[in-house]
Amino acid sequence: MRELDAVPAVLTEVEHQGILSTVILPVYTKGAVVQERPVVVFVAGPPGAGKSAVADLVHEVLARRGGAVRIGSDLYKPLHPAYAALLAADDRRAGVAVRTDTRRWQEGVEAYVRRHRLDAVVETALADADSFRAAAAAYRAAGHRIEVAVLAVPEAVSQLSVLERYLGQVEAAGAGRYVSFGNHDLCSRALLGTLRVIEAEGLADRITVFRRDRGVLASTELNGAARGGEGTVAAVAAERLRPWTARETQCFRQAMSGAQQRVHPARISRERHLAVAQGIERAFALSEPMRRIAQIREEPPGVDYHRLSHDEHHWIFNELIVPGYLGDIVPQEQPVVVYVMGQPGAGKTEAANVVEHALRGRSPVRLSGDDLKAMHPDYHQLLQDSPRGAGAAIRADYRAWMAESEAYVRQRRGDLVIEMAPGSPEDFLRSAIPAAQAGYRVEVVLLGVRAADSRQGTAHRYARALRHGLPGRFTSRHGHDRCFTALTDVARTAERHPAVDSVLVLRRDHTAVYRTERPASGTSAGPGRAAAALATERQRPYTAREAAGFLSVHRELRAALPQYRDELADILAAARRLMPAHLQPPRLPYSIGPVRLPLPAPRAERAADYPVVSRA
Repeated sequence: MRELDAVPAVLTEVEHQGILSTVILPVYTKGAVVQERPVVVFVAGPPGAGKSAVADLVHEVLARRGGAVRIGSDLYKPLHPAYAALLAADDRRAGVAVRTDTRRWQEGVEAYVRRHRLDAVVETALADADSFRAAAAAYRAAGHRIEVAVLAVPEAVSQLSVLERYLGQVEAAGAGRYVSFGNHDLCSRALLGTLRVIEAEGLADRITVFRRDRGVLASTELNGAARGGEGTVAAVAAERLRPWTARETQCFRQAMSGAQQRVHPARISRERHLAVAQGIERAFALSEPMRRIAQIREEPPGVDYHRLSHDEHHWIFNELIVPGYLGDIVPQEQPVVVYVMGQPGAGKTEAANVVEHALRGRSPVRLSGDDLKAMHPDYHQLLQDSPRGAGAAIRADYRAWMAESEAYVRQRRGDLVIEMAPGSPEDFLRSAIPAAQAGYRVEVVLLGVRAADSRQGTAHRYARALRHGLPGRFTSRHGHDRCFTALTDVARTAERHPAVDSVLVLRRDHTAVYRTERPASGTSAGPGRAAAALATERQRPYTAREAAGFLSVHRELRAALPQYRDELADILAAARRLMPAHLQPPRLPYSIGPVRLPLPAPRAERAADYPVVSRA
């Protein structure tokens, strides 16, 4: 039996009018006062959109004018004499069975409001344009100002909310107000058509679009005049399809999990379980285009939702990254890609500037993970909340954008300068091999920088950002050391891999300390030499000038980052070992032979009282 097959339970005219005049009107018009310029506000949205919460807010505001009448057919259902029995017998069809009387009661209340010039708040699905057109004409004739407050809510959220409300009512009273899939979808889609009519024909004085959290999305003053455009409809449609934030996705998943636990067959009837379980799965399916993708994290709670949905990920690439970073590609007959690699804080940006300057006549495209991280909608907030874990939280998306950007440029045969902090040789090869296969000359620039210098570099970058009032990124030691170690493996791999044409090792001041060029034979000229040069530079003692610069920055950071003083001290200790002798920490003098302390001899009587060695 379908919902629409429910047998109507229609009251006699006497019963109907008796309940209207003796119960509904006295209760719902109590406190309302006559207004010189009355206002009626239609709070519109599909089932589960949260109309009641917004209607409460509007009602509270209108109460300052002396009171208002709350109108809605759902409010009157419990007053129908047959409703309780119908609800107990089949709560999925009870509302349909009493619909005729509840709608007539609503019409009666609205007529009373217009006749007595009262303020009113009407909860409605706004699913019938003709019905609203007739109601608006009647209110206009009675002298009312007409406003529409419409809720823009994703269908997945409203569908799940309907089910949560139903489950709560079943748990509390044994039955609840059920809304079928068809009714929910019809109301959700018909709302847009009715809004289009209201705006085009000027049926209201103002239309305001709210989010479910009561935030205002748009407000249009019509003043009863017809106007072109679909601003309100566009705002509602856009909000329904807006990609969710990580927090919104998390809340939805938690609500869905809670509903799944409450719908267990042991708690409700099998028939209700099947209906609600299907609705939960349907809500999950409706959320697919908007919600984030769950990704595993090592730390509790073990999962987060900073991974963008498929649609949002590709929208950002096509609409932001391509025009912002990939718009000026100059095709080359023999394209070149230069990888500038080093651990975080090693100075890749400055080295890449040098490389880009050397290729200035070829207009290379510059790609950096740091630039692409900023394209992620969560990155700014993550930097504020977790400056040491922000990059890891969005790694999947920005690495995918990097791969897509490289492929985009390769297809157009433009030169590339790529900044990279590889976590493994495989990270490098995933990019280098496709470039070589596409006919690119592949050059590698490795930065030989001491671990203490690069760790201090990440701290200095973070402090500079804070000084300018910006959220900063402070790479964790684990993240730094992972790349620091991997760079040695990358050096060995690059020097012997056939996809790589040259390897260059630079100091932080851009002085070249090693270079190898792959000969025409394709064999490596000196396997292991790049890694050795990298290791030598990393262990090179500081000059007096370098040490003085390091210590100066250290003092600055101790003042700027007092919360990280232990880590700064650890960085300093690592650097001290390579500094000139006069800058080493003082050591205790080395003494030869036993140390004799001039202690006083114990008194004889005390020695007897407290023998050192037992005589037993």
